[in-house]
Amino acid sequence: MRILHTIYDDVENPWCGGGGAIRAFEINRRLAEKHDITLLSGNYPGAAAEEVREGIRICRVGTDRSYALSRLSFSVLASYILTKERFDLWVYSFSAFAPLLAPAILRRRCILEFFHRMGGHAVRKHPLAGLPALISERYVVGAYPHIISISPSVSREIARIRGKRGLHLVYTGVDQSCFEARASEQDYILYFGRLDIYNKGIDLLLKAFARTQSLHSHVRLIVAGRGAPNQQRELEGMCDTLGLKKGRVVFTGSVSDDRRAALFGGALFTCMPSRYEGWGITAIEAGAAGKAVIGTDIPGLSDAIRHGETGLLVPPENVEALSGGMRQLLEDPEMRQCLGTAGRSWARQFTWDRIATDQERVYEQVIERCA
Repeated sequence: MRILHTIYDDVENPWCGGGGAIRAFEINRRLAEKHDITLLSGNYPGAAAEEVREGIRICRVGTDRSYALSRLSFSVLASYILTKERFDLWVYSFSAFAPLLAPAILRRRCILEFFHRMGGHAVRKHPLAGLPALISERYVVGAYPHIISISPSVSREIARIRGKRGLHLVYTGVDQSCFEARASEQDYILYFGRLDIYNKGIDLLLKAFARTQSLHSHVRLIVAGRGAPNQQRELEGMCDTLGLKKGRVVFTGSVSDDRRAALFGGALFTCMPSRYEGWGITAIEAGAAGKAVIGTDIPGLSDAIRHGETGLLVPPENVEALSGGMRQLLEDPEMRQCLGTAGRSWARQFTWDRIATDQERVYEQVIERCA
């Protein structure tokens, strides 16, 4: 099978490099043993225009002059390339901020990967670009006959808009290294993910963490993950405004797989105060390392985190509730351990080998219907 997979994101992209990129790479490198796979993604500083990695032909298009121009140029060029490339199946990892235009004949041979609904968050995050993104998001859900969602709650949101026909659920996996993390408890709470302040709710996390300091002044917050330099500078400014002394919040930047596992293993627990998510790989990675997770009760995370079993869910954008959850876990080591133990059992079913098999099964079903 000749598969063309279009996704703006890339695991090495310094501007984003999120869970969607990891998912695409982990699935495709397994399927490349049986199929001819081309991954078409956006450009970024220092990227090779074309390379072969673990059997996947990776092509990057667009400019690397800025993040905004990179996304815009990818949308234009990838839309054009679609009409010229020969493939049996097109897999389209949708991004509302880098949408592609395709005629109906190509959409019939396409599987749209729709990871999350931003809704009004698109406009709140980017007032100018948000409205076109919101319109694009509403359009694609109805325009593509085959859709893969990565969580039950997002599947229900899609079904309410277009019905269940052609809708498939395939989860996202967790890296084996997280299961091998050496479990211990050091003096920090962990945030792991992109430095996307709005999407990931890192501003809320800092405010909630500041409220714990009077009773737990020895506890640090480690913020690990890549992001644009201006995002980290903004977060450092927030720390100063909130009175968080130097050393209370540590920004590590991008980390290796070994370092990631060590950070999970040493954390007291992990926080994910996102405003919107499709699933939440970090929640499963933390569980694999035997750690409890605090997350927001939103579509995606409400599936990845089992409230009261593998972690705690708090209302979104509620700093007081988030701070209360943090204090609860800081003051109850027995609860932390119980939630972490259950989280490890929960995470064991999300292996990349199983996810790749499930994804391939959907590909085969779609190809059969298109024949």
